[in-house]
Amino acid sequence: MALAKAHRGVVRWVTSSGHWQTRSVIEELAEIGITVVSRWIFNCYVIHDGGAGVPVVVDLGLASHVDVVAAELARLGVGLEGLHVVATHGHADHLGGVPELGRRAEPTLSLPATLSAMAEGSLPLRSPGPRDVVRIAPVLGDQPRDLGALGELVGAARRIGFDSRGLRLPDLPTGWLADGDPLHRAPDWKVIHTPGHTDDSISLYRASTRTLISGDAVLSVGGRAWFNPEMVDRDRSEQTERLLRRLDVEHLLPGHGRVVRGAVMREALSFEERPPDTSAVATLRRIFRRHG
Repeated sequence: MALAKAHRGVVRWVTSSGHWQTRSVIEELAEIGITVVSRWIFNCYVIHDGGAGVPVVVDLGLASHVDVVAAELARLGVGLEGLHVVATHGHADHLGGVPELGRRAEPTLSLPATLSAMAEGSLPLRSPGPRDVVRIAPVLGDQPRDLGALGELVGAARRIGFDSRGLRLPDLPTGWLADGDPLHRAPDWKVIHTPGHTDDSISLYRASTRTLISGDAVLSVGGRAWFNPEMVDRDRSEQTERLLRRLDVEHLLPGHGRVVRGAVMREALSFEERPPDTSAVATLRRIFRRHG
């Protein structure tokens, strides 16, 4: 793994050689104690200390995230063994790195409690379809493209996550997360059930730093939060939007898109709105423009 570029000592590019050629974007958010690890639109978050003195990883979506997370943990003075991983919902792009981590260590894993009912068959496995996914095309141009990440995700989806074909969980999680729960090993963080994109979706909120890890309940595009128009349930998406707009959020860490700071919820786009300049031509131009 080699350092490829530095920017103001905060954002850096890291390249690594493996099954996939990867170029991860690492962003240190020292003021809130979080490191962002991104490959294209696939964001993973390392919480340095959620109040219990140990780091927690949220949305380990790609196998290639594991090397970068391991390097970040080493900087914090800890290893992969016993690492606690949380997924904001059961899609492969939020769980895809878990099998690779499991091959290298013995992590613990917490998943949304609603997913347990889906696993038992008492709730249907509803997942957005291709027409729904097209709605979030503007987000694709907001982060440096990395087509290898898509190939990696396709492979991961055969082993873990859920979609209309069924649910794939290699191992049962060590814990389930319900609305209002403190996050295991990070009790400063509160679990909020935020369905709409999927029935099992959760977000994580830390009031002391006014930080929201939104999963796919809220995305970002063009420097603004955008409540996700890719959904399985419009009514529940409306409820989630009303709920999250009441939060005091200064740092939004979305499942897809760049981190947003400031008066996040006041300036957020509703899922019914479209970001400006979202024509197909404009979106393709942003995706394939050169990122330095």
